[in-house]
Amino acid sequence: MKRFTRAVLPAFMLAVSVGQIYAFTNFSTEIAGYIGSTQKEVQFAFSLGIFFLGMGAAFFGKIVERNIRLSTIIGTTFFISGLCVTALGITARSLALIYLGYGFLVGTGTGIIYISPVKTMMLWFPENKAIAAALPIISFGLGSTLSTLVYKGFGFGGAESLFTMRFLGLYDYFGVARGGLGIAKVFYAFAVFYAVPMVAASMLLKKPRVEVQSFGHGIPGLEFKYGQLARDSFFLRAWLFMFLNISAGLCLIPLAKQMMKSPAVGYSEGVITAVIALCGLMNGGGRFLFAWWSDRLRRRIDILLFILSISAGIMTLSFWPPMIGLALLVINACYGAGFSVIPAILADHYGMTNISKIHGAVLSAWGFAGLAGNQAAMFVKGRFGGDAAVVAMLVLVYLLNLVNVLTLRASKTR
Repeated sequence: MKRFTRAVLPAFMLAVSVGQIYAFTNFSTEIAGYIGSTQKEVQFAFSLGIFFLGMGAAFFGKIVERNIRLSTIIGTTFFISGLCVTALGITARSLALIYLGYGFLVGTGTGIIYISPVKTMMLWFPENKAIAAALPIISFGLGSTLSTLVYKGFGFGGAESLFTMRFLGLYDYFGVARGGLGIAKVFYAFAVFYAVPMVAASMLLKKPRVEVQSFGHGIPGLEFKYGQLARDSFFLRAWLFMFLNISAGLCLIPLAKQMMKSPAVGYSEGVITAVIALCGLMNGGGRFLFAWWSDRLRRRIDILLFILSISAGIMTLSFWPPMIGLALLVINACYGAGFSVIPAILADHYGMTNISKIHGAVLSAWGFAGLAGNQAAMFVKGRFGGDAAVVAMLVLVYLLNLVNVLTLRASKTR
């Protein structure tokens, strides 16, 4: 029971709260309309948020290692204040304040909270480190769904049903469709809504009393410095794996709906909607399935070879355009899997002493990929013409990453 109250429950509450960052597309149109900017300009706040997510994870790892409660309080403060500053930016019709609020503050807070429960979960469940690390990461993916339900509302039953129930979302409650300051009030409401579970989780989350200090390979435990990682070949190749895998996913995912609508593919609107709806389930399912699988491999790092081989294979099949829907589902599963298995792989190699610092440093790749991935896809599509050019680029990226992981596997690790 203690493992549930001190690890599982608070990890879930924190991760599902900050997963709200992936729901920004729900609000960008209304924000752009109110402040008089283009949707592209407003959407850049999300790109900044992903960049600072990676930076927050990278540079706050030391605090996470030293004091888990302090790190979650700092992350919560960044996140909640960021939502409030975003609301102020909307009220003032200021893109700069929105970039500060959602880009820097929400992004940094998300990065700190993202890594905070991971080591704690692995310490409470040492026999299944990958699954333990995956649980908060899976919950992060559910955060977008929760945010969407709170914003849009939900219900069941219809006009002819005996029992109908409808829950108003913030969109209807604050009259966002009528314009005015409704969209700003939504962000203030989100700040209150998320503050309660995040503060409670910050008080509950706790590492187990007995922590075995393991110094791992080549990174002295108590004298750890980030500069050491820049000279460590295992870390550099793990960073490259994350950067290439995330960049590839972010190349395909934003273009997916456009690609499925193309005459060469010819999907109906119903099929497109179904595929997009299933993507979130595949992302979370991939995180769980590959983490479970990796806990049962003799060498956990081999799971990366499976992830990349499957990704390269499905993208190769996508040169036949009707396969793009299946490819999108599979790539979402493999994209999510990269996040869930990397903490345990790092722990196997370096030990647990500095794992929050090293995991956070690896996640800096997420920040850079957030800026590079979509831009690379748009450049290749515009320069070489057509979706086939994007597919070819992704096949090459996955094959390059496969070679990178083969060299990573040669390092001494479980």
